[in-house]
Amino acid sequence: MEREELKSVVENVLLAADQPINASELSKIFLDGTDKDQLQSILDELREEYSSRNLQIMEVADGYQLCTRHEYNDWIRKYLKLDRSSRLSQPSLDTLSIIAYKQPLTRQEVDDIRGVDSSGVLKTLLEKKVIGPAGRKKVPGRPIMYRTTQKFLEYFGLKDLSDLPTLEDLREEMEGEDPPLQTQIEFSASEASEPLTENKEDHD
Repeated sequence: MEREELKSVVENVLLAADQPINASELSKIFLDGTDKDQLQSILDELREEYSSRNLQIMEVADGYQLCTRHEYNDWIRKYLKLDRSSRLSQPSLDTLSIIAYKQPLTRQEVDDIRGVDSSGVLKTLLEKKVIGPAGRKKVPGRPIMYRTTQKFLEYFGLKDLSDLPTLEDLREEMEGEDPPLQTQIEFSASEASEPLTENKEDHD
């Protein structure tokens, strides 16, 4: 396959993919033994080309993903306000933030920090697959601990956990403009149908 044709295939796969994809994963769809280094070169080339387009290709969660741009945030937010299936509620975001910065944590440890029962919120986050089990804590009762997942990195457009903003970054962000909005996570129809209300999550 000629390079330009290969490049077109990769570009279309990025558009169709609902999660970040890397050169190793791309190589599996070609039966002609296309080299991973060549595919990586094409990914890097496409990323550079998209730097001057209305969309962008970002390196996220150990892969590459076609994403929206910061300058279109206002329009995207207007749409997302109408699309509840792609959003997490404030209690969910609060709980997810606690887990992200202090992981792994047990439910009781999350409850102690939030000051309310978090079982409903944790259930929602588990169903959305942005958190997952991280073994059991070696204390009486051996409660399950929770950590963030690959889906969490995709949701927030992070390459890895080291990309999480520091407390100083967050302080500056609170005093400045809104942070860049990355591509929203996609949930299944069954997940989307679940009401994400504060009362339900905090008291179920």
